[in-house]
Amino acid sequence: MNTSVDSPNSNERRSDESSVWLAAVVDSSNDAIVTKTLDGVIRSWNQAAERLFGYTAAEAIGHPIFLIVPEDRVAEEEDVLARLRRGEGIDHFETVRRTKDGRRIPISLTISPVRDDQGNIIGASKIAHDISVRVQRDELRARLAAIVQSSDDAIVSKTLDGVITSWNEGAERLFGYTAAEAIGQSIFLIIPEDRTAEEEDVLARLRRGERIDHFETIRQTKDGRRIPISLTVSPVRDDRGNIIGASKVARDISERVRMREMLERAHDELEALVEQRTAQLRHEMESRQRIEHERVELLTRLVVAQEEERRHLARELHDQLGQQLTALRLTLEALNAQSVDRPELRAQVETLQQLARQLDEDVAFRVRGLRSTLLETGGLASAVREYVSAWSKHFDIVVNVYVSPSFEERVTKEIEATLYRLVQEALNNVIKHARADHVDIALERNSEGITLIIEDDGVGFDPSRTPTGSHGFGLLGMRERAALVGADLEIESTAGHGTTVFVRVPAAILNAQRA
Repeated sequence: MNTSVDSPNSNERRSDESSVWLAAVVDSSNDAIVTKTLDGVIRSWNQAAERLFGYTAAEAIGHPIFLIVPEDRVAEEEDVLARLRRGEGIDHFETVRRTKDGRRIPISLTISPVRDDQGNIIGASKIAHDISVRVQRDELRARLAAIVQSSDDAIVSKTLDGVITSWNEGAERLFGYTAAEAIGQSIFLIIPEDRTAEEEDVLARLRRGERIDHFETIRQTKDGRRIPISLTVSPVRDDRGNIIGASKVARDISERVRMREMLERAHDELEALVEQRTAQLRHEMESRQRIEHERVELLTRLVVAQEEERRHLARELHDQLGQQLTALRLTLEALNAQSVDRPELRAQVETLQQLARQLDEDVAFRVRGLRSTLLETGGLASAVREYVSAWSKHFDIVVNVYVSPSFEERVTKEIEATLYRLVQEALNNVIKHARADHVDIALERNSEGITLIIEDDGVGFDPSRTPTGSHGFGLLGMRERAALVGADLEIESTAGHGTTVFVRVPAAILNAQRA
């Protein structure tokens, strides 16, 4: 049997090769690896240490380890040296060290005692790992969590199955449930029964990765109240981009909804009042049309009365409601000044101020529609241009107006007032029924008379099927108003293809009125 025994020289070669190998591993490591004596003198310094701390090995070896220890961490390093002398190891110790250019960097340290062949502790090895990115990420997460927790809005996160996973202070205030009561429960905790299908649709859209912005809906509080909210829902993804849940930001819009409803009621009441007064005047007109030869005289009285009534109503709205709106704005400004230290109240006051401005603008638009001083002084063409411009801005609908050059000659105030009101009535129908994006208005005058055309690109309708109702009643009123000045009014419309109103005042009527 052959046996082989390693010679002393062979063992030494292997030891040397192992040492070279270990030195190469240490020098190529991505972590800084440093050795030091028990007095803290640096004995070795790999390439990663050069990259991390900025000192070359030549600059570091032979110097105290305090070269990279900030002044406020000296006691900490002395404690580390003391523990090493006792033979203790230190694992994943997070601290701060200083680079050559003075920067402070967070690191994770693993420190082990180094022993000689007899087991005596002769120094220490330190492995330092830069954790700057992780620390920055942790700090960012902490800041984001603080922002979410202190937000005035309710911010809630949930799984794709609808289980609540976070619940901030804003959610506690809005819905009445504490975080302890809500987290782990189903989101249907705050969903009214008649909104269940809506929430299920939201969850389905989230699973498809969709985002939902400013969705107005209703939620239910702990005490059973139903509150209107504006909701923004976004999918939450993990590090691999997979959708794992959703975040919801909910804002209470109770005050906005209340003010919007109040504005709509005021708008409806204003329209009803105008319609009521117009109906009364039309009834008066119809009762006096028994004798044909009195038509012109009655026309003059009616148109004058209508315009006077509109002027009176405009003055009432401007003086009474205008004063009330001014008082409201002043009160809100005072409240705004008093709420400097109360952000939540200030936000509500600013919302009310915005709604008050919208109401003021709406009332001003209605007053201008009731009375046009430009109609009296500048004539029909100028008055139509002014009103259409204001109407277009108010309702955000594009309107083009064409007036033929020959139209600048004035006609009687009865004809001008009637055509002006027909333009208003037609545009009112566009808002109520047409759902149009664009309107064209043309005023032309030639040897045959005056032609007024109002054309929209809305949904249209079948004129034969609207003899009654709000739409039919409005068209009937327009025809009657046109007939008072001897004009013809025709309407062309097809469902889905818009509506065109034609008004024609024959030259014979113009000549008779002028005479």
